[in-house]
Amino acid sequence: MMFSSISLAALAVALVAPSAVNAHGYVQDLTVGGKSYSGWLPFTDPYASPVPKRIVRKVPDDGPVLDATSSDVVCNKGGESGAGAVATAAAGSQVVFHWTNWPADHQGPISTYMTSCNGDCKNFDASNAKWFKVDAAGFSNGKWAATQLIENGMKWTSTIPIHPTTRLNELIRNEIVALHSVGQPQFYPSCAQIEVTGGGSTVPSGSELVSIPGLYNSVQWPDIWSDNFKSFKIPGPAALGDSSSGSGNSDPASSSPDASSTKVSSASHASSTHAASTAGSPSASSTHVSSTAAHTSAESKPTSSTVATSSAPASTGRCKTKRSRGMVKRHVSHHAKRHH
Repeated sequence: MMFSSISLAALAVALVAPSAVNAHGYVQDLTVGGKSYSGWLPFTDPYASPVPKRIVRKVPDDGPVLDATSSDVVCNKGGESGAGAVATAAAGSQVVFHWTNWPADHQGPISTYMTSCNGDCKNFDASNAKWFKVDAAGFSNGKWAATQLIENGMKWTSTIPIHPTTRLNELIRNEIVALHSVGQPQFYPSCAQIEVTGGGSTVPSGSELVSIPGLYNSVQWPDIWSDNFKSFKIPGPAALGDSSSGSGNSDPASSSPDASSTKVSSASHASSTHAASTAGSPSASSTHVSSTAAHTSAESKPTSSTVATSSAPASTGRCKTKRSRGMVKRHVSHHAKRHH
């Protein structure tokens, strides 16, 4: 059967259109040190009575941050204000970030950073903080980190570095950068507040620390749909304790969501520049673990909530995908051959 030009055009639109509608995501829940917590749920939490207290800082919706130089890229739009709750976990324990259903074409790197709140995270402005990298993954063996996330049930697991014997209040930041829209990377950061206990002795400094915004100032984002695309250098410093991460042209990942083993390095913990830190922490790579903890307390995932009469908005659908013509042509050609 021959395809008309109209049929081909319709097929091309059909291939691209779903990505423009279902093109968003956020961290919907976490497991911190074996304990389950809800993330901030932007389409229900603002309309609940009372408004629930979460360990995750607010996000306005499921859409991206588009300006890498804006303070919104730190913890998302609205994330400059602290959340109402704080999780507690021992150093060396794991944090599992469970994302909403992630679109398969939204490929790109994933990273986890941490910083000290220098006190109560509920009142901490993270825009002037210095962050250290816990883990990151980019493009390796023909596969993006975002694809690994999808294959692992929308979960990304990081290990809390070893910290001083005194309690430290920390922000942990997990982010996906979606590169499907050529020339316009989309940033999906999410920050959770954690009180960490543990042991350690040193503090990272200098090139181990990075400002956010500032992390992406010199990054040249690739056209991932181009036939010439082969590799990607992960932005930012090396993950603590991993001299290869953050360098090279292939994926020097210190973390993989489906790794088969856990590695805890001997590197140190960071603090914000405007505070004098006296002890620090090593970093570790991320690994795949299953979440088995039960839901708990007010800051944990609630079992019920009275919802006010205000109606919650639907998903924003703000993503504007720009697939390459070559990508669409490959789909069209394949489909046409089946009906030739």
